[in-house]
Amino acid sequence: MGIISGLLRLISGLIGLFFSLFGIMMLVFEVMVWVPDSARANQVLGQVWFQHDPFFSIFQSHSIQLAQVIAERKLQWPALWNPGVTTILNWPSCMALLVLGISSLIIGGIFLVLAKGRRR
Repeated sequence: MGIISGLLRLISGLIGLFFSLFGIMMLVFEVMVWVPDSARANQVLGQVWFQHDPFFSIFQSHSIQLAQVIAERKLQWPALWNPGVTTILNWPSCMALLVLGISSLIIGGIFLVLAKGRRR
């Protein structure tokens, strides 16, 4: 049981770390959207993502379209994209990034607490 519980704590810790880093990234991106032009904060998140795609120079394609293809075709889960992700992409960018950032930090914190486990 010691090896299995250790492995589960490791996996839980890695998931918690991933969600925590994702949450911090979302909050930093929100500041990057809000500070230069506060008018952009009221645009929908999908439009901000499309206009300021950080991966366009690498892939020569918009990553929002790549994300849709991955969700619908590779994962074989079209409901993840529509209505799931498209609902969030239609929110104002400031609200969407704030909700994603805080919820990811909460989920990450939960997994990190689970990774600690009970010590006797």
